[in-house]
Amino acid sequence: MKCSKCGFISNRDFYRCPYCGQTHEDDTDLLKTRLNIGSNFSVQIRTIVIALVCNIFGLSVLLDWYFDFAYSITLWSFIINFGSLLLFDLITNKKRNVISIIERIDLFIVAALLLCCPLLRIEGVFDFRIYTPTFIIPGFIIIATLVSTILLFKRQGTNTKLRPLWTELLLIFHVLITTLNFIFFLINKYCVANGVANPPFAYYMLGMTSGNPTLLYTISEILIYASFGLSLIYLINYNIILVGFIARKVKNIYGGPRD
Repeated sequence: MKCSKCGFISNRDFYRCPYCGQTHEDDTDLLKTRLNIGSNFSVQIRTIVIALVCNIFGLSVLLDWYFDFAYSITLWSFIINFGSLLLFDLITNKKRNVISIIERIDLFIVAALLLCCPLLRIEGVFDFRIYTPTFIIPGFIIIATLVSTILLFKRQGTNTKLRPLWTELLLIFHVLITTLNFIFFLINKYCVANGVANPPFAYYMLGMTSGNPTLLYTISEILIYASFGLSLIYLINYNIILVGFIARKVKNIYGGPRD
């Protein structure tokens, strides 16, 4: 980025020029526009919008709790509020790279699917409380992991910027979800194998026939195992690559070991 006042050039975007102090608004992202409050304080529109969205979502949770979670207000509030914020951010920010977009959409979808588990039931078609943890969440995480891997390989040699911390948190989020799902499924499997009448989780409703697992139960088991394994392997390998990247940067800055 180049300062329009003094000509200072930096390989990073900046709001205030490090050399002369001139402020520069980022025209590519409306949410980064700053509003001056008084003479010594300014705040980004992004901060105001996020605070407003979080407050609306919090009120919707309280309202849903008041109605005993009968109308899925929390779920639809999340989809409408955070979905609109995500869509607006993706449309207005022309400089966002593909990997960042995939990660944001990934996080939004997984969070929405988690809310489907206890809150949303579609009678007469299928019960989301069963199908979300056993089919939709593990299936989506498998697809997201494969797509992310392809994108990471395709960006080799390009100038696409990565955000290691954001990716790390997303991968940890994936592993946490798949681990809990894996543990719950194992507990359910143990209960079914030992003749427990009402296992504590909804997976038993997929059922067994004469002691043998149904086709749906088998498919869900494969998906849950695969999503757990893939997310864990991806996290481990990503951290190995990340550590190597950091070590290489440190070596370039400080030089190699001295004799």
